[in-house]
Amino acid sequence: MTDEQTPPRGRGPNADEPHALTGLLSFWETVVEDAEATAAEYEDEGWETLVLHPGDVTVLPPANLPEATERVGFDVLVPGSEFESLSTWVESAAFDRYDVYRAREDDTVFVVSVVQDAAASKAVVVPLYYGLDKVDAMATKARERGELRLYVRPVEADRRVELVQSEPDPLFP
Repeated sequence: MTDEQTPPRGRGPNADEPHALTGLLSFWETVVEDAEATAAEYEDEGWETLVLHPGDVTVLPPANLPEATERVGFDVLVPGSEFESLSTWVESAAFDRYDVYRAREDDTVFVVSVVQDAAASKAVVVPLYYGLDKVDAMATKARERGELRLYVRPVEADRRVELVQSEPDPLFP
């Protein structure tokens, strides 16, 4: 877990652009339901699961400011209670593998990443979304580094948990 601040989202250069989920909210709700069903399948196999319910997902670095941050991946805003549960889990877990399920609707990609600690039979299920027009800089940097991260944080943005995706290509079309 790290303590670096995530800058608040304000009226930046993309403030007037439509949100990635504009017109796709019901599809997103289906993806979240699929994430919950995936967790249930893991639980049926004896795993303990934690499903995150992002309020917002932001591509890092931002497409319009590719040099704005060294972070590469997704900034994932979750409810405080889910963040606290995840924070407790990462203290004793070694999340060393993951599975990715991906779908596309128009120019938006939907992903469910299941980050796993196989030895402890724990899985964190993280639904994500991003616009295809926002991901080029991130995808390039992730492929160069050979990884990307899920920066999971609560609204307060003073703490975050990083989940590493060691092979980024499954997250991209």
